[in-house]
Amino acid sequence: MSLLNINNLSFSYIEKPILISASMSVESGSIVGLLGPNGSGKTTFFDIICGLTNNKNTEITSTFKSQLYLSQSLSTPHTLRMFDIFKMTTLFCSSEHISQQRVLEKLRVWSPEIIDRYTAIWNKKSAICSYGEKRWFFTLTLLALSADLVILDEPSAGVDPEFRHYIWKCLRGAAQDGAAILVSSHNIEEVAANCDRFYMISEHTFKPFRSGDEFKRHYHASSLDEAFICAAAATTGN
Repeated sequence: MSLLNINNLSFSYIEKPILISASMSVESGSIVGLLGPNGSGKTTFFDIICGLTNNKNTEITSTFKSQLYLSQSLSTPHTLRMFDIFKMTTLFCSSEHISQQRVLEKLRVWSPEIIDRYTAIWNKKSAICSYGEKRWFFTLTLLALSADLVILDEPSAGVDPEFRHYIWKCLRGAAQDGAAILVSSHNIEEVAANCDRFYMISEHTFKPFRSGDEFKRHYHASSLDEAFICAAAATTGN
C-alpha cells in the first residue's frame, strides 16, 4: 500500500502562522478530506506537497509513483475546443498517450450516466463552457489518467448539484481502483458523506475525524455547520 505522510509541518507568512506542527497521512484506496475556512492554509498546504511553495523544514514522505494536482485557479484559452485542452492536459500530465476512448472506458465503469455529457463538453469551445463544466471536465479527466495520488483543491466549487454528484461518484470509483484522493472543500456535508476520514484545520493544525458525528461531538455542536464554525473560531480567536 502506498502512503503520503506529512509530519510536523509548520509554515508562516511574515509573522502570520498558517500551520503549526500539522501532521496527516493519505493511503492508497482512500478519500481523505481537508476542511478549513478561507485563509486557513488549504491551498498553501497543497502547494507545499506539490513543491510549488518552498518549505525546507517539512518532513514529507511519499511512496506514490505519480501524482496530479488540480488547483482552485482554472482558466482555458477561449479559442480552443475542450478536446484540444484535453490533449494538452494529457501531454503534460501523463507519460503515455491517453485517448478519449480510454478515458471514456474508465468513466463508463465509474458512472455510465456521464458519458454523453462528457463527450458533449469535449466538442464545445472553451469560450462557451461554463466554469462548472470546465471544472467537472478537468476533474474527471485527471481522475481517468490513472495517477495513484490525486490532489483536488475544492473540485466542487462553482459546480451545480448534478455535476457535484458525479464528481463524488467518480472519486469513489477511482479510490476503489486503488488511487489515493486528497480533496479540500468548504462543504462539510459532502466531505462527511463521501470521505473515509477528514481533517479540519483548527488552531493551525490538522484535527482528524472519522465521521460527521464525531466532528459534531468533538465541538459539542448540534449541526455540522455549527461544528465547523466552532473549529474555525478556535483558530481566529473569535
